[in-house]
Amino acid sequence: MQNYCSMIHGGLFLNFTEKDVLAIHCCLRSDLSRVDLKTFWTSEKFQELRRFNESGQWHSGCSNCQALEASQQPSFREGMNQGLGVYGQTDLSGPARIDLKFDLSCNLACRICAPDSSTFWQKHLKNHGEWDQIVSSPRDKKDVIAALSNLDLTNLKMLVFCGGETLLGQEYWDVGKWFVDTVPDAKKDLTMCFQTNGTQTIHPRNFETIDRCHLVKLHISLDGVGEKFEYQRWPASWNQTIDNLFDLREKLPSNVMFLVEETISIFNLYYLGELDEWVQQNYTTNREGDPNIHSKHLAKFTFDIRDCLTQEYVDAMQNSPYCNLIDPNWQEQPAKIQKMIAEIQKFDGYRNQDWRQTFPEVAEFYRRYL
Repeated sequence: MQNYCSMIHGGLFLNFTEKDVLAIHCCLRSDLSRVDLKTFWTSEKFQELRRFNESGQWHSGCSNCQALEASQQPSFREGMNQGLGVYGQTDLSGPARIDLKFDLSCNLACRICAPDSSTFWQKHLKNHGEWDQIVSSPRDKKDVIAALSNLDLTNLKMLVFCGGETLLGQEYWDVGKWFVDTVPDAKKDLTMCFQTNGTQTIHPRNFETIDRCHLVKLHISLDGVGEKFEYQRWPASWNQTIDNLFDLREKLPSNVMFLVEETISIFNLYYLGELDEWVQQNYTTNREGDPNIHSKHLAKFTFDIRDCLTQEYVDAMQNSPYCNLIDPNWQEQPAKIQKMIAEIQKFDGYRNQDWRQTFPEVAEFYRRYL
């Protein structure tokens, strides 16, 4: 079935961090809408997306996967078609995968992230007079569980906790335990995933919950190595982070697997092979020999390569294996680039960083704007 997507037919992204529950079928999309969980799965909006996908066309909201596949890179769609176990099904009674976000607590303010996903971002902005709202607190997990109880979980194969930093504190683990208690035959069927920046450990009290799942996967966000990582994932330390990742690999139960997730932005597009090489040399498997996956997806908003490349950057990528990530109809957009440069320079000042020193080749591509 051409362009069939298991996420359109079996995915559900739920965001509880605002007053109303927001939802869409895929965590890579931004067009969430307010929903009633009792009716959303069969709502007309959701059904319309399914019908459109059955026609074999690419939906405009799926440009992330479309661009990666055009560049001969593995996409999220392809990964879920292979790994979710519902390929070709169009009439599921409930989600096969749930992405769940209800706690924004985080210890980093990553460049490609934003205050709607990090309390540290909110505090960082507040310290500079740019955040006049209350710093977010988690939605009560009892309310989250009560809402989730409205869903048909008989098809659920994968649960992904989205942050914030999901390993910071106990909130996501407590909701995870509820899923393990509720999903039929969780030990056989349920894979529970945590999106993490790699800086946090896991307390042994949660090992029982891990053991009761089929698999637990840590989705580790790394966008570069060394100082390039530290610039983008501020204020994390590269050496401390990788030491923690090695430690997790050795100490966690053997049904834990690891996925390195790389967000492609203007900062690292030119250097994409560097993290590939590090993973190949240092983090190819868990301790049982099961392969670790290294996936990529495109940044959205300020540092999006679809909006903020210069002609010089495009020219430099012509002989790169990643050149097809650039839209063939690309055009330079000076206003967006100028806005991006202003933001880079502002936060360089706040953080005592200098992107021109960390990414000298990339900075040269923007010389006309500096």
